[in-house]
Amino acid sequence: MITHGEDLLISGAWLLGIGTLVGAIGQTRQTLTSTNLGKDLVLKGNVIEAVGNSLQAIGRSKMLNPENERSQTYFIFGNWLEAIGNTANSVGIDMQLSGSVEEGTRTDAIGSGIQGLGAAFEAFGASLTEETISPFEIKGNGIIAAGSFLESVGNIFILNQKVRMGEQILLLGSWTQVFGAFILIEAFSLGPEPEPEKGKDGHNGHYSYANYCV
Repeated sequence: MITHGEDLLISGAWLLGIGTLVGAIGQTRQTLTSTNLGKDLVLKGNVIEAVGNSLQAIGRSKMLNPENERSQTYFIFGNWLEAIGNTANSVGIDMQLSGSVEEGTRTDAIGSGIQGLGAAFEAFGASLTEETISPFEIKGNGIIAAGSFLESVGNIFILNQKVRMGEQILLLGSWTQVFGAFILIEAFSLGPEPEPEKGKDGHNGHYSYANYCV
């Protein structure tokens, strides 16, 4: 049986995947044309990611229990950090589009750093669990963290007047995040597995999705 919290996790993972893909497409257009063409897609992608991370944080909170409290706390904290980071990215890009290029780029760099830190917290939380999907979560969140930090570095290059190199690093970072996000989608698509809890008749009493108790 899939709980409401797990529904939110799955929905959030798909939104994260869609958001990173939209952002990467926008960044590709921007890098190839050396203009702001595509920057609006990058903004929209970050907004979608922020919503996805927020849904996952809420879903994790609903699934919190004494048995998984420590690892889930890292997940929840990481999800909210990612949501904050993506929101900062969106604000920074909007500032760039409005003419405040330097300040917007600086805000974007900070947002990407916060997002990377959040994904790193999630990867650490996954390392504390024994669920079937935890290796996928470690890998997916680790890759997202790397991509986010690359985007932060790319913006720093741009701030230091190394625009072409910075744009290329941003492009690499955006597609790296797509790869990590779709690993997470695969993780949450593993399907239900039996949870060995026995009832009075000696048979298993219920199932859990990817070994989360429900």
